[in-house]
Amino acid sequence: MDTPDPPRSERERQSGEVARYTSLMDYIKVIRRHRLLIALVTIGLGGAAFLYSQTRATKYEAVAQMSFADPFEDLNAVSGNNAVPSDTPAVRAANGATLATSTRVRHRADQLLKHPDPSCSVAASVLVDTNNVAVKGTCPNADDAALYANGYAKATRAIGNAQARERMERIIDALSDQIKEAKQNPVQGVTDPQVSALEQAVSRVSALQQVASPVQIVESATPPGAPSSPKPIRDTGIGIALGLVLGLLAAFGRDALDRRLHSSQEVHEELGLPVLGRVSHTALGQAGLARNGQAPMSDADFEAFRVLRMNLGYLASGEPVRSVLVTSGLPEEGKSTVSAALASAAVLAGQRTLLVECDLRRPCFARRFGLSAEPGLTDYLLGNAGPQEILQTVELAEPAQLNGTKRSPGASRSAGTLVCIVGGTRVANPAELLMSRRFTDFLEKVSKAYELVVIDASPLLAVVDPMEILPHVDAAIVCVRVQRTTREQARAARVALSTLPERPMGAVLTGMRRGDPDAYDYYGY
Repeated sequence: MDTPDPPRSERERQSGEVARYTSLMDYIKVIRRHRLLIALVTIGLGGAAFLYSQTRATKYEAVAQMSFADPFEDLNAVSGNNAVPSDTPAVRAANGATLATSTRVRHRADQLLKHPDPSCSVAASVLVDTNNVAVKGTCPNADDAALYANGYAKATRAIGNAQARERMERIIDALSDQIKEAKQNPVQGVTDPQVSALEQAVSRVSALQQVASPVQIVESATPPGAPSSPKPIRDTGIGIALGLVLGLLAAFGRDALDRRLHSSQEVHEELGLPVLGRVSHTALGQAGLARNGQAPMSDADFEAFRVLRMNLGYLASGEPVRSVLVTSGLPEEGKSTVSAALASAAVLAGQRTLLVECDLRRPCFARRFGLSAEPGLTDYLLGNAGPQEILQTVELAEPAQLNGTKRSPGASRSAGTLVCIVGGTRVANPAELLMSRRFTDFLEKVSKAYELVVIDASPLLAVVDPMEILPHVDAAIVCVRVQRTTREQARAARVALSTLPERPMGAVLTGMRRGDPDAYDYYGY
């Protein structure tokens, strides 16, 4: 049994959404619950990436590296208004990368390559760590990739060095014009030493022009040993990683939008009740251990009701529970199955047990147990039948052992007798009958005559009937169908219960399936 919830008065002061992700375990539960979705998205994107990789054309990449130096960095001959600014290495590399992909270089490279392949391409980028320029050639053939990278690198070197020499030629012309002007107009104050310095600068720039080669190929391109595209392993890995991320986002998005209850922790948080037991979906719709021509409940399914009977004994803090109301928020949440099987478990434990059907609007015990539908509870409350007339007995069988041995229902050994009261004749005013003094006296009498009275009531949110019964019983059990009951329905049930007198209460999870968050807690899973 889960840890009891704080007093209901304290729960009533709490409002708003219950935090859904408060610990690492909450995230793990979401991943476990939606593991199939995550796996499908991950595998789907991984497979799509692999197929996309297979459709891509084979490409090879070869890279040549170039350096761009300042041709004037060793020349200390320019001063005054004729000073030549020096660019930073990063700026020179950026200008070099632009030059390597310019139209002028492309035309020069086409002349060197003689027969250019239109399927090949060339790109240039700056290597930040060295300020070199990488000229990358991409072709369907490895040798062509290296050929293109080297061809563009050579064209860039030739044009870059030619531009540097042209720049020096312009500087020489400018200096020569200054010298000529100084000699023709001596009145301007230009001294002979200054003219001599200008002549020396012209001589040094002219000498530098003859050997200037600021653009160099640092590393020539070589044919690559493997294609750069496609890379199925890399692409598939990226697809799987992306799929995993998207799968997790989809899982948590779906979980955030999913209002259904999935685990005992969620039921405990929303209802504010301890969870007394978990019932498998294979047990729903059965009549406990009744020998009614159908196979009895399996031992694996019935174990949950043994646990429920034990936890019920601890629910009232040491006080004996002689009458218990079994209800749910809405129909088809397994309350009738829980009532019948709990009563069967009490009989097997040696308790004198009475099962009373108080769901007078949709009675089902007569059909499930194979009993007579009349007379029943309504007949007694209307005064049309006496106490002994409405009591019917149900012979119980031992739980079926799932050990591979087939056994007919009639071959099951008798395990005791359950006393049952069915709903009886249909009436138009069941709520009024349950509010009557005769019904209250009935509960008092049967609670003294039997060790445990199990009352199967109508759903809380559908009709008012269980509200009339709850003040007259010792404890109550609320059934919650996992994967179906929503948080809003659970809160509505909690609000309905909070308006009634205090009674020991617990919740039972029904419809558990293999793979559910709490399935590992269930006997036999």
